[in-house]
Amino acid sequence: MNISLLLTVTFVVFLVLGVPVAISIGLAAVLALASANMPMSYLVQTAYTAVDEFTIIAVPMFILAGTLMEKGGLTARLIGFSRAIVGPAPGGLATVTIVACTFFAAISGSGPATTAAIGSIMIPAMVKEGYGKGFGSAISSSAGGIGVVIPPSIPMIIYGITSETSISGLFIAGVVPGLMLSGALFLTSAVISRRRGYRARSAEPRSLRLVGRAAWEAKWALFAPVLILGGIYSGIFTVTEASVVAVFYALFIGIFVYREINVTGYLDSMTYAVRITGTVMLVLVTGRIVGRILSVFQVPQAVSAYLIETVSDPTMLILLILVMLVFIGMWMETLTQIIILTPLLLPVVTNVGLDPIQFGIVFVIACEIGYSTPPLGVNLFVASEIGNTTVEQVSKASIPFLAAEIFVMGLVAFIPELSMWLPRLLGFAT
Repeated sequence: MNISLLLTVTFVVFLVLGVPVAISIGLAAVLALASANMPMSYLVQTAYTAVDEFTIIAVPMFILAGTLMEKGGLTARLIGFSRAIVGPAPGGLATVTIVACTFFAAISGSGPATTAAIGSIMIPAMVKEGYGKGFGSAISSSAGGIGVVIPPSIPMIIYGITSETSISGLFIAGVVPGLMLSGALFLTSAVISRRRGYRARSAEPRSLRLVGRAAWEAKWALFAPVLILGGIYSGIFTVTEASVVAVFYALFIGIFVYREINVTGYLDSMTYAVRITGTVMLVLVTGRIVGRILSVFQVPQAVSAYLIETVSDPTMLILLILVMLVFIGMWMETLTQIIILTPLLLPVVTNVGLDPIQFGIVFVIACEIGYSTPPLGVNLFVASEIGNTTVEQVSKASIPFLAAEIFVMGLVAFIPELSMWLPRLLGFAT
């Protein structure tokens, strides 16, 4: 039986039976190895090499840093600063949510973590001010996804490891597209808010004095992305070292400056980071095994050749890949999607002129869209739980925001300079 067909069929069957994604991938890989008469020792060797990389340490460290910053009071102060900037403008609280998510994205690296951290404060505030539950939850879900586009980003780290692409280059390439996503969400929410009469009635009038005071109160939170990203791009420390610096910074500020992290909060943060990291590592290991099996049987080369021969027009080929990424993102967990699809699609897109860094940003934006699309959008479930509403209501309210994000993804895919200008300027790409 064809190996790629066997992998696909067994993976889908296990998913239908309710087996967790990571376990489904692993079982499919075991059956493929047995079918191909390959030694099971290959399974162990590949699993070991998948996690035997120094860069992977950044994944649990950034997860822990984001959680500690939420427990330590940095998130609340970022929201206060965002409120001062926005003031009582139409849709003000929605804009505050977008701005706060953009700031927090430069700390957390995780979409669901950003949604939970900002949404837990902003969704109840929006409902109290008369915003619809579905709208408030939808803007938190969509804006929370910016966490994986603006650096640091856990999906970018996984993509960089899988594709052997510069993670620092990916980080700097995500800045402009991330800000574009924020702008697109802002314009969309402003139009909807004006039509529905959403306004932050309790907000103070905007003033330089108020902004300055809020900025001073949030100075340690605002300095976090400067420390983390500035250290990476200046060459003071690597991405992995930056993740550890972020953890120590969060602990220091939370314990000694804001004094909001106690033993319970610290243990909760550690438990959450360990649980999420375990899931990530299991997916990474099983996905790497499948990727190696596909490479042995030259499936990526076959897929690349088929797509190139079938769709001769590069524009149509890129559009087809964008549609595929968005569709698959509706059904597949983000890291699984990156680990499985990167070896298949990277040869195709590089053949039609996309730089691996540019494709990485497009891929991550598609994953960000997947966070807010049913049936498996993680941010949808997080936001609906916080907003005490249904996933269906949040999904319906998310449609305009998803359309705006898809538009930005298309721009990044077809205008290389949007993602490649900064990496080339700083020497991370040619």
